[in-house]
Amino acid sequence: MAFYVKRNTTIESIAVHSKKVRSIPSHRPHVQYVTCDVDGTLLNSKHNVDPRVEEAIIETLACGVKFVCASGKSRQGVLNSVGPTIEEHLRKAYGGQVPGVFLNGLIVYGLKGEIVYEKTVPESTSWKIVNKARELGMTLVAYNEDRILCEKFDAETEKLRPYKEPHPEPIGKWENVIGKVPLHKFMFLAPVEECKKYRGEIDILMEGEAKVTQAIPDMIEILPGQGSKGAGVEMFLDSFGGKFDNLLALGDAENDLEMMEMAKYGVAMGNAMPCLKNVAKDVTKTNDEAGVAHALNRYVLRNNSLNGLSSSLYNRVELPQMVPSKKNETIQLKIM
Repeated sequence: MAFYVKRNTTIESIAVHSKKVRSIPSHRPHVQYVTCDVDGTLLNSKHNVDPRVEEAIIETLACGVKFVCASGKSRQGVLNSVGPTIEEHLRKAYGGQVPGVFLNGLIVYGLKGEIVYEKTVPESTSWKIVNKARELGMTLVAYNEDRILCEKFDAETEKLRPYKEPHPEPIGKWENVIGKVPLHKFMFLAPVEECKKYRGEIDILMEGEAKVTQAIPDMIEILPGQGSKGAGVEMFLDSFGGKFDNLLALGDAENDLEMMEMAKYGVAMGNAMPCLKNVAKDVTKTNDEAGVAHALNRYVLRNNSLNGLSSSLYNRVELPQMVPSKKNETIQLKIM
């Protein structure tokens, strides 16, 4: 499809006067904050950051938009995963701090690096979880802020290495820490088939007492009652007066559901679980296709470019191609 415009016609006027340019929204989203999941979203399937995603995040921060990670990981695990360049720009944007939503909303750091919200698993619930893991013969780990605790190392705890989390610390028996160390969440580790087999039992055990969720097929997470990434994002926004109407949320899994429903601009990855795509307002490309970069370009960088801010990514990602025609008076705009 093609149409002709005067050579001096601006991108802005094309966006306003032509409904055929579908990739430039006629109503510009007013995004002031971005909460972005990490595994399966910011990271590709090899657990690395695509250079296009890295650039988009850096440019988003440079535009003054508050970009933070909202992850099931610990904060240290997130920093290990995103790499030194993104960490450097996050700290630059936030005065040396790394705000965000971690451990699926169970520990939230505000813009000044202070803990603005924290929730831990009650002792009685912890014992139910431990006893169930022992009954089923499943490996269990627990998170204490940036520490991961386990009774002993095994093949299942080794599965955490590619996710760049702090390495689990063996504590001997759970009796040595429960009631003595605050535990933010537990996680069952087992082969996918075992997780499928026992998920129902774990759901029944925790009903009305704790939240059961999954981001990865061979890991089942147990959060304290009412704990969720969405609740953590709400606490983060409340800490500085932010509004969901100005929030772009990006995610791929079950643990992103509440966050996706709350955000005005909830965007699921192309590789997202069906349950997330069903509630998302939009679906971007997959994590192996730099989906986060495409979403930031569409909802943040493109609009800032139209408002006069420079963005090299705006000039490279998803733009209609401008091709000179044979006549000097016009150019041909091809819609890809």
